[in-house]
Order: sequence, then C-alpha cells, then structure tokens
Amino acid sequence: MSQASVNCDVLIVGGGLVGLSLANALSQVAVSCVLVEARNPNLLQQQSFDGRVTALANGSKGILEQLGLWGHLREHAVGIHSVHIGEQGRFGAARINAADEGVDVLGYTLENRVLGKVLWQEVANHPRFNCIAPAKLISFSADTDAIVATIERDDKTCSVAAKLMIAADGANSFVRRALGISAREDDYGQQALIVNCTTEMEHKGRAFERFTKHGPLAVLPLSAGRSSIVWTLEHPDASRIMALGDDQFRYELQRSFGYRLGKFRRVGSRDLHTLRRVRSDALSDTRTLLIGNAALSVHPVAGQGFNLALRDVATITEIIADEISREPQQGDIGAARVLNRYRQWRAYDQRTVAWFTHGLIRCFGMTLPGLGILRGLGLAAFDLAPGAKRLLARHTMGMSGHLPRLARGLGLS
Repeated sequence: MSQASVNCDVLIVGGGLVGLSLANALSQVAVSCVLVEARNPNLLQQQSFDGRVTALANGSKGILEQLGLWGHLREHAVGIHSVHIGEQGRFGAARINAADEGVDVLGYTLENRVLGKVLWQEVANHPRFNCIAPAKLISFSADTDAIVATIERDDKTCSVAAKLMIAADGANSFVRRALGISAREDDYGQQALIVNCTTEMEHKGRAFERFTKHGPLAVLPLSAGRSSIVWTLEHPDASRIMALGDDQFRYELQRSFGYRLGKFRRVGSRDLHTLRRVRSDALSDTRTLLIGNAALSVHPVAGQGFNLALRDVATITEIIADEISREPQQGDIGAARVLNRYRQWRAYDQRTVAWFTHGLIRCFGMTLPGLGILRGLGLAAFDLAPGAKRLLARHTMGMSGHLPRLARGLGLS
C-alpha cells in the first residue's frame, strides 16, 4: 500500500548521533530536511539511547556551540585536563596537559544518551524538519534533477524526492552497498568492552590511554566522580572477561590498568562492540554523499570517530549554505560541483585520522623483539618534545587543517 510522496531539499538516511547532528546543522540553513530512521523516534529522546561515551574535541564543542546545542550539554560534559599515554609493563610515558597547550581543557566527555536526547529534542519540532520513523529505505534512483527514494513504514511505502541524499547509516551502510561502492575493511580481531565505574581516587579530569598486549585501555573522566572504561580485547579474552563476576572483573581490570586512580570500585553494566576499520572507496555518487561511519569507521583509540563525523557535518552544511547564498534562485545543493567540493575538502582529514588511529593499533600491537623498548624510548622522547606534543594536541583537539567555519567558532554566514 502506498502513501503520498514527500518533497524536500535534503534526505538524511540514519538517525544516530551523526544523522541527528546533521539535521540540527541543516536547521540553521534555509533547506527542508527529511530524516529516515529505523528506530522509533520516541527511543531517540529516552535515557537508554546509548550507553557509550563520546570524547568531544574542542573543535567539536565549537561546532555544537555555534549550533546552539552546547548550552543544553554543558552541565553534563566533563573537561579533560590532561592525558597520560603509556604502555603496560614498559618504561616511558607521554603527558599532554591543557595548561601547556594554552587551553582550559583538551576536550570533553559526554554520555551518548545525553547527547542523543538533546540532539533529538532540539530538532524534532523544527518547521523544516520531518522524521519518518520507524522506517527503512527500500530503494532509490537519481537523475539530473532529483533523487527519489522509496521508504517503507508500517507495511506502507511512500516516496521522498530530494535534491541531495546524505547517508549517515553507519559502517554497514545500506546506501553505500546499494550504490555499488566498495569498502575496504581491516578487522582488528578485537572487541571494545565498555563499562562505567567509580575509582578510589578522584579522576580530576585526567584521561589515560594505556596500551596493553591485547590492545589499548582508555579511562575517561565522567560526571559524578565516575570514569568510563573502553577496554580493547582480543575476541577470546573479551568473551571471557565479559562473563566474569564483578570482583574478578575488577581484578582483571586492575591488573591491566594499574593503580593510577587507586582501586576500581563499583562497576556498571558492560557492553561489547566489534572493532574494525571500514573505508569507503568513494564518498559520493549522483546526488548522494556518505558521511560519518558510512564513509570511514575508525578504531576508538584516541576518540576520533565522532569528531571526524562532526567535521563532515560542519563541512557539508557550510558548502550547502555557500551554494544557497551564491545562487539563491539557481543554486543546486545536489550538483556535482557541491559533491566535488566536499570530497576535496574532507579527503586530507579523513586520510590523516585513518592513518593515525590504524598506525597506533599496528605499532603498539607488534611484538617483535626489542620493539617494546623502542616504543618506550619513543614515548619518553615525545614527552620531552613540546613541538611534537603541540602538533598532536592540536590535531586531537580538532584544531588543525582546513576547518569549516563552525569548528572555528564562526557562524555559517
């Protein structure tokens, strides 16, 4: 059974954090937007939206601030004042401090359930926004003037015609596969065990990245004195540790991390997420763009994934705003020149983050004789090189490269 068709400027496929961020950004521009999401929209504003934690770079905070969202998020965010990087059982460590970099904080942590709730609530009632959910994209076709998508909802279908379709539907992107765009995948053979906990000592805004023989173990500061653990483990170990009782789990965690925060105390519920890098061979097709994990999904080490995606969002929103302002009557936001500008702008940032995160995992995962000593020497040397630390800090803070206006604290116009 078919319903009437819907016309819009931009069709967003995927209503996770990236899709909702894009919808919020586009609400600042004179375009109409339809979002298609598989989940019930009521779930997007509930506290159970997501149990994970996002590390927000300073550049990302600037984007959210310019979109009028930071005021609703500030009280839930926790500043990261320092990062300690080390390797289990090895000498040598690197420390990056906000004061040394001339900033108040290096970044923030924010629980995804809070971020998702605010993103949804702020855009849900916007007059140029329409959400079709729970629903799924069935098919689509593009011509020189528009892209037309068939959407299924409650055993009925409707047609959505848009000037541009943007896929924010994750690493297993249906849109990417339907376009016939291939993707290269690096399976790390690892899973991330994610759990929130309390510690004997206050974290005082300190974050830790500890490389173990199984993979990196990140400890991030959270509100109410809690810390978020992102513990990378090989598949057999992940299953074993996931099944442990709380006391034995704390013992294993303590043995891997050490006592820089004293003893681990209360631990919450645990989640497992398979880790892989997925790189799309193309970012666009006729009137279609891939952003976020649909374009590039990276290892969570260094917390770059959502920050990279938010720069995708800020970039395409700026390009659309420029296209409209330059040619308000003749402008075409789905034209090839728009897609080409986006691809060229984002290529360097995506390559750099993909190389950086993948390189860290490969470097600290190698077990060749003597390599551990070299890594320790490298970390010690890095710690004594303020110029190198400044370059890394600026990159991880989202403050390097060709940044969109929103990331530089500027408006879209």
